[in-house]
Amino acid sequence: MVKSLILRLALNAATLWLLIYLMPSITYTGGVVFFIIAGFFLTILNLCLKPLLKILAFPFVIVTAGLFMIIINALLLWILTLLLSSAAFQGVSLVIPTKGSYLIAGLLLGLLNWVLNSIFRK
Repeated sequence: MVKSLILRLALNAATLWLLIYLMPSITYTGGVVFFIIAGFFLTILNLCLKPLLKILAFPFVIVTAGLFMIIINALLLWILTLLLSSAAFQGVSLVIPTKGSYLIAGLLLGLLNWVLNSIFRK
């Protein structure tokens, strides 16, 4: 159980790193500490909030053939930026500039999570 949570945290941190690398418009501060803290928060959001959002949005996911998951991932990224700014960790921040950037980041987040999880979680 603990090993699985640590693996999820590491994969979420790696996903965030790849996301920021692929989208230069997204900026962050905090270095490695950012990835540990943001990976932790993203893991918590994926474990607690994402299943609830998937259940509530199930009809939209069906009608859009799964494309609504991009909106859910973008929403999770928006909540992550709010959590990081409200928690006020010194020197740790994440800035996603536009709504369009959130949508592209939501798409990439889903793809990167899928690829990394298929490689490392067998």
